[in-house]
Amino acid sequence: MSDHSKIAWTDATWNPIHGCSRVSEGCEHCYAEALSHRYGWTTTPWTAIHAAENVTFHPERVDQPLRWRTPRRIFVNSMSDLWHDQVSDEILDTIWAAMALASHHTFQLLTKRPERMQRYLSDPQTPVRIADRLLQVALSPNHIRLAALLQQTFPWPLPHVWLGISCETQRWATMRIPFLLNTPAAIRFLSCEPLLGPMDLSPWAQRTVARLHWVIVGAESGPHARPMEDAWIRPIRDTCQSHDIAFFFKQRATADGHKLIHPLLDGRLWEQYPAVSPTG
Repeated sequence: MSDHSKIAWTDATWNPIHGCSRVSEGCEHCYAEALSHRYGWTTTPWTAIHAAENVTFHPERVDQPLRWRTPRRIFVNSMSDLWHDQVSDEILDTIWAAMALASHHTFQLLTKRPERMQRYLSDPQTPVRIADRLLQVALSPNHIRLAALLQQTFPWPLPHVWLGISCETQRWATMRIPFLLNTPAAIRFLSCEPLLGPMDLSPWAQRTVARLHWVIVGAESGPHARPMEDAWIRPIRDTCQSHDIAFFFKQRATADGHKLIHPLLDGRLWEQYPAVSPTG
C-alpha cells in the first residue's frame, strides 16, 4: 500500500486485500505474485488450491484512504482481486463503506472476476448494507456527519468509484465485458494489459448507455515478457477515438522485458482519462 504509485494511470495504491489466484493467461507472469514471494508475504503458488492461505484481509488498512487528505486516484487492490471468492460480502461491504466516506478520492477497481462484481453491485440490498457500515469505518466527527447524510440518501452507483475489467485477449474481452456493462457504475473501463493479441472492441464501443469510458493498453514486462505488436494497439486506439472513449497507452517493453513507461504511438503520447461527469 502506498500513497504514491509508479503505475502510470493512478496516483496511489490501497490493498485492504492481499493475495489472489490465477484465472487466465494474463495471470501467467503476475507481478503481484512475484513481489509477494520475493518479500515473503506468501510462500505458496497463487493457484486455486492455495487461495485460502494466500488471500488475506487486512482490516487495519481499511481506513487508510480516509487518512489521505489530498485527493488522488487510488488503484484498489493492486496486489489482489477485490472480487475473489475468498473475500466475503461482509468484507466487501466494509471496503465499500470506506470508499463511500472517502469521496474526495477517485477509486479505480480492476477485476478478472466480473460475474461476482455484477452480482454484488446489482443486488438492491448492497447499498443498504454498505450504508449500515459507514459509522464503523468513520474516523472523525466530519466522517460521522457525512455517514449520517449518506444514510439518508445513499448515491448509487458511487460517483467516485470506477469499475474495470482486465481482458488480455479477444476471448476474455468477449466473456468479461458484458458483465461490466451490466454492472451499475459511474465509469467503466478496460485494462488490456498484458495485451497478448489483436482485439476488436467495436461491438461494445458503440453503446451510448451503460457504456465504456476508458481503455488502458500495455505490454507485459519482466524477464519472460510476451511480445505486443503496434498492429494490435492501433485498432483499439482508433475504436476509442471514434466512439469518444478515453485511451491510455501505458507501456511497452524492451526485448529483455524492461518497461518503457509513457511510450509514443505514431509520434504522440496517449494518456487520456475519462470525463469526470459521465452521461451514461
